[in-house]
Amino acid sequence: MKRILTYLGVALLFLFAQGCAPKSPPPASTLKTYDNEKTNPKLSKLVGKNYVKGIVRTINHDPIAQTWNYEIDGIETTNGKLSYVNFNHKTILANEGDLVYASFDGMRLTEMFVIKEGFYKGGKNASTTPPPVKKKSAGKSSDDGGAGKRDKAHQVLGVPQEESIKLN
Repeated sequence: MKRILTYLGVALLFLFAQGCAPKSPPPASTLKTYDNEKTNPKLSKLVGKNYVKGIVRTINHDPIAQTWNYEIDGIETTNGKLSYVNFNHKTILANEGDLVYASFDGMRLTEMFVIKEGFYKGGKNASTTPPPVKKKSAGKSSDDGGAGKRDKAHQVLGVPQEESIKLN
């Protein structure tokens, strides 16, 4: 009889211990995935503090997520600046073709400065296009090449043609 009670006691102990163990498998991961990662797989994965100085190539609006997608091509990669960034932001901070400097903390844009508006338009660098040439008027007939009026108030001096220094 003593033996039956010990077996019964051990069996009850195992039954009570079974109540503590999980009976169903643990639930799947509750990590949320965002739709913008599915719609735009080219988003940059940034970690830490990053900087980019470059030209805004495209700006697209996503009406579902209510965000603006920016693509910036870096023109300067010194001191660890990024060569390309693709990120989303809730507002418009710059236009296409603007030269910008942006800083990121992880995937979050901290600040964006527009260095020059309209720096790059239509596949051509706007700052390297030559300025329009002024046509000279044929009415002037002065020997200094059209330097202007020659009174005391409007005196214009030309560039020196030669210079000499004598040391004694």
